[in-house]
Amino acid sequence: MPTRSHVLKSVGLVTIITAVGKVLGFGRESIIAAYFGASSTADVFFVASLIPTILFTALGSGLQAGVIPIYLEKKAENPIKADDFISLLGSFFMLAAGVMTIVCMIFAKPLVMLVAPGFSGAELELTESLTRIMLPSLLFFTLSYMATGVLNANKRFILPALTSTAQNTVIIVATVLCAAPFGVEGLAWGFVFGAASQFLIQYPSLKRYGIRPVLSFLPHKRQIVQTLSTFYPIIIAALAIQLNSVVDRIIATSLETGSVAALNYANRLLWLPLSIVLTPLITVLYPSIVERALISYNAFLELTLRGMKSLVFLAVPFVIVMLVSGNGLITLAFERGAFDASATETTYTAFFFYSAALPFFALRDYLMNAFYALKKTKAAMYSCLFAVLLNVMLSWFLSRHLGVGGIAMATGISMLLQSLYLFCCLWLKADGRKDTAVFRDVLLESGKLLIIGAIIYGLARWLHPLALAFPIIVELVFISLLVFGLYLGLSMVFKVSSLKSWSRLKSK
Repeated sequence: MPTRSHVLKSVGLVTIITAVGKVLGFGRESIIAAYFGASSTADVFFVASLIPTILFTALGSGLQAGVIPIYLEKKAENPIKADDFISLLGSFFMLAAGVMTIVCMIFAKPLVMLVAPGFSGAELELTESLTRIMLPSLLFFTLSYMATGVLNANKRFILPALTSTAQNTVIIVATVLCAAPFGVEGLAWGFVFGAASQFLIQYPSLKRYGIRPVLSFLPHKRQIVQTLSTFYPIIIAALAIQLNSVVDRIIATSLETGSVAALNYANRLLWLPLSIVLTPLITVLYPSIVERALISYNAFLELTLRGMKSLVFLAVPFVIVMLVSGNGLITLAFERGAFDASATETTYTAFFFYSAALPFFALRDYLMNAFYALKKTKAAMYSCLFAVLLNVMLSWFLSRHLGVGGIAMATGISMLLQSLYLFCCLWLKADGRKDTAVFRDVLLESGKLLIIGAIIYGLARWLHPLALAFPIIVELVFISLLVFGLYLGLSMVFKVSSLKSWSRLKSK
């Protein structure tokens, strides 16, 4: 079980490392924006990256999320057999990744036409070419996710956190060196080499666990089938999550030129605070949540709901800063070279609605992990399928009226409703007054934070025009200090329990 000092140290280290990686990712998107802007070429690259991204996320996320509960359960029985099992599972998924890569290369043209129906003939041809270049990255990403699952299960978070730094560094170098002589193809090759770097940086640490390739699957047929019965809902859920991005980009291809790129840039900027502040907490708590689920539902519930309150508490001030100063953030991040004021305006429209949904992006991922820990994988899968269906309908309708902003709003609404559904499912399973009281405490805390957030947002919005007289960086610093200072002060006044939650995080 996690001690307070261990959790805080792990979250702190992962946060620092992730921050470096995300700043590099921020720089990567800024450099791509400088070379390609919010242009049709940028649209083509981001759409071409969809197919390999969907595939490796479906396989990789399923492998990473599913490995930890199974690995920890088997490790409690026999550590050596647990390593042998992960070797078998990883080899099987690599075989599946290889088959999928070949099939998608053969059928690249119809797949591209499916995800980019609004592209012209020349754009479709270039998208098909870039897709074939980037598809082999699926193999490296599968290896990387397997390694991440094993290392995180063993409470080794440093090297997995460094994968983003490695990938972004490679892509930045490839863009700077290859964009001019090779155009967008050079960027596509950088995507592949970046994927390879994610696994290579973890491999030295992975070797100590005896993970190795397995070439014969027939002797383990029953074991593989039993495991896949648990894994397939996780894979379908991961695929459904990626379909939200596909739906967004498919609909965006029918809007004005640059809409796909604007959605991508807005999403990347959203994931900066999400990945640096919220995801490390989710990552570090997941193995501990799994361990508690193996003990009892009460122990699991206590840690899970405490984590929920912490996520909401951490998310609120970032939401306020992004809603108030979103235009300045985009200008500072991207407005240079081919990325002009018009591109900033289009990107801001999407970023505003994405920002409002920031807590639900984190809560959705966190609650999905909680259901995986309980081995309630089908419930998680159904929630994702529901969210995709809702997102499709809302994106189509709202984009007709709000453009890219409508697409972002639809994504936020689907995230909100999916998070509520998963939360209610946990509540219905609660047993006794003590469990029910914990859920009510979460709702009470969320209500306090909503009131605090509304007060600070109104005040920050009122003072924001005064900050516009200064350079952008000064404006952002002023608004950030104002928001975070008031947030801490009002949290003390309202006696928000999340301020003291870590002091009570002790093992049982």
